[in-house]
Amino acid sequence: MRTLLRLCTIVALACAPAFAPSAAHAAGGPQVLVITTGNEAQDVADYAVERLHMEARRWNFTLVEGEPEDLTDLDGFDVVMLLNTGADPLDDAQQAALHSFVSGGGGFVATHSAAASEPEWDWYQELLGATALSPPAEPAAEQEVSFNAGSPITEGLDEDLEVTERWYSFDPAPAEPDSTVLAELGSGQPVAWTSETHRAFYASPGGSGDTWGERDFLQLIRQGIWWAAGEEGALVQNTEDAAPAWPYTLTFVTFVVAVAGGGSIAVWRLDRAETAGEAEPVKAAA
Repeated sequence: MRTLLRLCTIVALACAPAFAPSAAHAAGGPQVLVITTGNEAQDVADYAVERLHMEARRWNFTLVEGEPEDLTDLDGFDVVMLLNTGADPLDDAQQAALHSFVSGGGGFVATHSAAASEPEWDWYQELLGATALSPPAEPAAEQEVSFNAGSPITEGLDEDLEVTERWYSFDPAPAEPDSTVLAELGSGQPVAWTSETHRAFYASPGGSGDTWGERDFLQLIRQGIWWAAGEEGALVQNTEDAAPAWPYTLTFVTFVVAVAGGGSIAVWRLDRAETAGEAEPVKAAA
């Protein structure tokens, strides 16, 4: 009986993280539909989405991976995000759905090649406030990005960020009063901005996986998502942000099994030693 109780305790402790609810699910927050259709580098898109899932758990928003057809039913969503999407991903019905969503106050976030995703759709160019000249410059080049103060999206971004990207050029480029430039290169070329007409935010970097590994870039994106969702309060980090959603990776499952197995062996040896000690006869005093 003692062995069974000890074994149950070890297994429960080892598996406890697996049954902890994700912080974002418990806290609620903005619902974000992210679409990566047609991206030219699936590994980059996958990594970007993985990083955004981590940000979502940590900063109280929910990220839902979807496809263009999901745009026809956006009930419950606060933001649509086109992450590095390719050319012409949306059909007429999906374009109409996105137009209705944004015009009705929904948020829109786009990164990198999404600026060139709908070159023939005039409203989309108006939404972005700029027209991308495609393709981006070759080869990739390291550039210093500086952030402009005065926006909740750039709050806390006080230092320049160096990233290596294939940079897009824009003609026309975003300009006041229709757009607010949030970040620019040393040359003065805008690389992140918001629309003054809609809840729309665009960031030109994001085509490189290394960029998605930069903490400042992730901060820019999550604060852009928060702003696009219409949230006015400050972002508050969860204290229990480490619990990923099920299913867990094979590495994690193997770790749990190893801990439980090792603990079981230790309990068995301890119980065996205790049993042997209790069975040893007490020698009579001489």
